Amino acid sequence: MRERGVEEAGSDALEEAKNAHRDRYSEAQMIAPEAVLRRASVVNQALNKVYGQVKRLERGAPEPGETMETAAQTQYEVWEMLRTMRTAMRHDLGISHED
Repeated sequence: MRERGVEEAGSDALEEAKNAHRDRYSEAQMIAPEAVLRRASVVNQALNKVYGQVKRLERGAPEPGETMETAAQTQYEVWEMLRTMRTAMRHDLGISHED
């Protein structure tokens, strides 16, 4: 969005990714152990937050303080949450002893 603006293809790809995530998260809630679910919940909430920011920016109706830069920063912060979740998943599978 920063470089090309809002394009229908980009918006469609975002919707597809959101729907795929929703489906995987729903499945995970049924089978993942509690330690993994706690971290997955944090990731899910963060992704919902950045999704909301992006959609408001697309519509031209951001909340106070929301900019392309703040959305990008929020998106960047999700990566650390994902690493933490991946570590919990690997620990649960017994393939990593990191905490």
